[in-house]
Amino acid sequence: MKNIILLLAAAIFCFISCDPIEDRDVLPPLEEAEKVAEKINLKVENTIPGGNIIALSIDEGYQVHWEVEGINSFKTKDNIRLRTLGEKIVTCNVLTKGGIVSIKRTIEVTSLPDLVKEPLAFLIDYFGDGKTWVYATDFGDGTQHWYLSAPYAWDELWWSPIADGVSPEDGFQTEIFFQKAGDKLSMSVVKSPGEEPQVSEFLFDSQKMTLTVIEDIFPGMDHAYKDTFDVKIINENELVLFQDGAGAGKNSGWVWRLKRKGYKYLN
Repeated sequence: MKNIILLLAAAIFCFISCDPIEDRDVLPPLEEAEKVAEKINLKVENTIPGGNIIALSIDEGYQVHWEVEGINSFKTKDNIRLRTLGEKIVTCNVLTKGGIVSIKRTIEVTSLPDLVKEPLAFLIDYFGDGKTWVYATDFGDGTQHWYLSAPYAWDELWWSPIADGVSPEDGFQTEIFFQKAGDKLSMSVVKSPGEEPQVSEFLFDSQKMTLTVIEDIFPGMDHAYKDTFDVKIINENELVLFQDGAGAGKNSGWVWRLKRKGYKYLN
């Protein structure tokens, strides 16, 4: 929110600095919110009655910041999707000659037809549009994103290949994209930049907390041999997968620690 305020303040400064010095003493009086709403042709409405997709609109040529439930937009026209039911307050902050005018509108959300439930939503986003995951190479000391563990405890590290200079075939460059495609769950794996993606369906069991890959495309399977992974950690930024029966003797565990692409650990 602080960054948004600074951005709008900078916009005001740029706006008034274009005026001659003699005209910079005072800003014009701040207009009433409803008069501004009428002038900019403000519209906030559900795309379908009670739906969670909200259409936001003002005329072109204005600088605007929309905010509702922590979702922000700086477009004059945009559609946003909400995750919860109930009455929602949409705030439209628009820059005028007199300063920033905040206009509020209330809408009601009574249905969430496309919402994906947690924990699957953590993996593919709340509307199934998909998320990209990469190795968490910046976690801890940088050696704990692909390792041999005890078969009975994923967090009991037995051997870190990375610490010994051993890496999987993909060299930790792999990007994995999980999404919902129609009524199926789909994933694609790109093992290095510019390479063609490999695609597979996958299954997610939120009761057993398992992820099963249908085709043999999952990265870093140098020391593991099954298609089903136990999901040990999953949230909006982290994904930890585990298999027992790994290693040369198939009597140990193997762990993959992934993170949302763009997320950074503060070590």
